[in-house]
Amino acid sequence: MRAGSRSRKMFHLSPARRKVAITTAAIVFILMTMTLYRWGYQNEKKTMEDAYMAMSWEGFGPERGLYNFTVVTAMVDIGRGSWGQQRRTYNTYLMYMQRVLRLDVNMVVFVDAKGKPFIDWMRRGRENRTNIVVQDFKALPYYKLRGRMSEIMKSPEYQQDNELVWKQLCESYIPEYDILQLSKLYFMDRVVRDNPFGTTYFMWMDGGYGHGHDIHPSDGVWVPKGLFDHPDQVTFMERPPGVRKFEPVKHKIHKMSINILAGLFFAGGGGAFKELYDMQKKQVETWMQEGVVDDDQTMYMLLYYKKPSLFHLVPGDWYDVFSLFNSHVTR
Repeated sequence: MRAGSRSRKMFHLSPARRKVAITTAAIVFILMTMTLYRWGYQNEKKTMEDAYMAMSWEGFGPERGLYNFTVVTAMVDIGRGSWGQQRRTYNTYLMYMQRVLRLDVNMVVFVDAKGKPFIDWMRRGRENRTNIVVQDFKALPYYKLRGRMSEIMKSPEYQQDNELVWKQLCESYIPEYDILQLSKLYFMDRVVRDNPFGTTYFMWMDGGYGHGHDIHPSDGVWVPKGLFDHPDQVTFMERPPGVRKFEPVKHKIHKMSINILAGLFFAGGGGAFKELYDMQKKQVETWMQEGVVDDDQTMYMLLYYKKPSLFHLVPGDWYDVFSLFNSHVTR
């Protein structure tokens, strides 16, 4: 489509659609301005390409996907754009998220109010397969533990011999990060209970999955393989050297910089997720009593040690979802 025809198409949008388009354009403009100021040419070029990719998205066409499962994702701002270490802006994450939002699947998106217009824009044409839940970060159940988490993080007992503290990793000093990461199973539990699309199989995928790399199906069609065979378990990708290696030191893995069970994607049946979330809630209570805090990946390891039969582990790495679990070949 030529630029002129796209411009004419914009003026014929309904007032609501035009508002979404204008809001999205504003997000993109702010993102590009911040990038020009803060980053070098390569990062600038990539971000501008991502911005154009989002703005030129014309929405979904006729349904071509598989709709017997539900993908759950989220984008909630915890102020990461102002961090000194491991900083990423909210708008950068929205640019990452556009690739997830292009998946032609049933999708539930938890998002704060300011991000909703972008979700609306990217899911055009799949409104009937999209459930957007406006989520206030402070309304998350684990937010009530923020004070206790902060107290633990500042305690001498927690900081002693803590590799995460030495490396200044965010999970060791920013309670908001751990609250959000641990909330993934809360999001899953809500979707399993509400089940807006009437499916029996559910998948979590981080909103920023892929971090801007083009690893998602180019046509948006995802036909999972090897996942539906394990409805009574939760499937995780297991990174080397494997979770069993650390069982002898499980009492101190919250102080170790290891990433074994990749928390950016997991999948399973509704009953398995309910059981896993119930286990996590009890473990979080134990952590608060014992002065322990960490992110979701350590949590999944500890839950595995409690009940290995609830887990289906597949060897893989961070961004292997679509190479491991996709039978659709893009043409």
